[in-house]
Parts: sequence; C-alpha cells; structure tokens
Amino acid sequence: MNMKFACVAAGVPGRSFAEQCDAIGNTSCSGVETIVFPDTKLERWQAEARAAAGGAGLELATVILGGLALHRAGWETYVREAMQAIAELGASVLLTPEYAAQNPLPIFPPHAPPPPGELARVHDAMRAIGRMATDLRCPVYIEPITQFESRFCRCVADSLDLCKAAASPYASIVVDTHNMNITEASITTSIRTAGARIEHMHFADNNRLAPGCGHIDFASIITTLDAISYTGWLSFECAFPGNFNVTMQRSIDWLQAGAPLPTSQGDSV
Repeated sequence: MNMKFACVAAGVPGRSFAEQCDAIGNTSCSGVETIVFPDTKLERWQAEARAAAGGAGLELATVILGGLALHRAGWETYVREAMQAIAELGASVLLTPEYAAQNPLPIFPPHAPPPPGELARVHDAMRAIGRMATDLRCPVYIEPITQFESRFCRCVADSLDLCKAAASPYASIVVDTHNMNITEASITTSIRTAGARIEHMHFADNNRLAPGCGHIDFASIITTLDAISYTGWLSFECAFPGNFNVTMQRSIDWLQAGAPLPTSQGDSV
C-alpha cells in the first residue's frame, strides 16, 4: 500500500498555523488539515493557509467545517462561503452534521434517535451540500463520530446514509480509527462494507494518541485498506506524547513497516 500521511494541525505544537505546518513538514508527512468556524475571516484565512502550508512544502489535504448544526436554520451562508474558499485552495471539505456533547450521555444501546423533523432537516441540508459540492467540484467528506458527540452521524452506516442523501459524485466518507474502536463491531468489516466510499482516513489509537501508543490493530486496518484499493490520505488526528517530531516519525515508520506487534508486553511505538 502506498501511504501518504497528513496531520490535523490542532494536535501539533506551535503558536500559529505556520509554526504547526513547519513542525509537520519536518516529518514524513506531506499534507495538513485545518479547521474553519462560522466567525473565521475567510479571505485572511485563505492567505494564511496558502502561505503556511506552501512554505512548509505541505498540501492542504482537507479543511474541517467546525461549528455545524445542520438540524437548525442558518447554516447555509457559512457552508457555502466556506466551501467556496476551500475549493479555491484546491482542498477538500470535511464535516459532520452536529458536534456536541450529548445530554444525557447515551451509555447503553439502543441509542435514542433524533426527532424525525430534525433528521429530515439534516437530510435536506446534505442534499443542498451535495449540490454545492457538485457545482464547486469540491470533494466533501462526511465523518461519523460517536454516540457521545452526535445524534445524527455516529457510525459508519449513518455516514453512508448521509452520503446517499447528498447524491453527489463529490460526496464520500471519512472514517476515524479511534471513533470506530467505539462505534463499530469490527473496524475492518466496516471498512470493507464502505469500500470505495471511503476517501479519507483519520488515524489515532484507542486512547487518541498516535498509532502504536494503544491497542488498535493497525496491521489489519492497513491490510484491509490495501484490499479495498484505498489511495487517500492517512491523516493523524491525535496527540503525540513526548517530542512531537520523534513520536510522529516513529509512528509513521511503524505504520510503513506494517504495524508489527510489539516485541514484548508493554512495548509501544
């Protein structure tokens, strides 16, 4: 499998996006992810993102749309303007319909579904976003998170349903190994089921640390991704204990070696 690595800037040390890009650029990563919010000044952000990523020799892999609540009114202008700005940079969009701590926390399944009216509004929003993606020729990745953080997209099956609602050749899904460790009965089975619909990957171990710092079986994940002919980014969305560059590069080297099992109990990357 030909691996190309990126990293979500939020987990990288640095006082600015430029410093974070420089740190990422000093590893074997070739891409970076960042995030925008409804109050982001998009023209200034575009200039900063272009300069920071380009200066570090990185590709702007994808941009997360933060602060979404697609079941509520008023999201359209933010999403349209942000997608336009992201498309102009040649990047992809990553979103989930809602990100908020659930109250009360849904500890045991079956998890209560959202009200039908809210779910219908999310599907309507995804259809509109699908049209935007097609008009802009901008890839949109839909991410399932967990039952503790969302009511609308909390497993791979949910993201596939929203991808179908978007009805655009530019709509696909992103899956996150940390989240799948919580939500899926089998990470590899869910990857096989989604197949070519997966166009982006977030890598993190079960403890949200770098791959190799926990117990997720990344060897089987890599084998499965190879089996579905996955060619997209492997993007680190995790924390890096100790020295960032050392831990990041060690994790990359381990993954490129096929994520072998530790040589002794208690060993980690």
